Amino acid sequence: MAGPKRDEAKSILSYVRQELRYMDEDLRNDGLLPELSSLRSVYEQLSTLLELSDGRRKKKEKPEFSEDKKHSIK
Repeated sequence: MAGPKRDEAKSILSYVRQELRYMDEDLRNDGLLPELSSLRSVYEQLSTLLELSDGRRKKKEKPEFSEDKKHSIK
């Protein structure tokens, strides 16, 4: 992976790690599942990282999620 791609990959991974930490914290402390928008954001970043590592760009596909709310775990 070239220098600029490596820097972009590091940036994406840093963002994903931070978002996953926040989601984990909410789940552990409050018993709440993450918001759908947060999940979509992480999904898009991981898709971008995959495309970057493959060296090609694909048409963005939107993930299909059913609801846009936080849910509590029972």
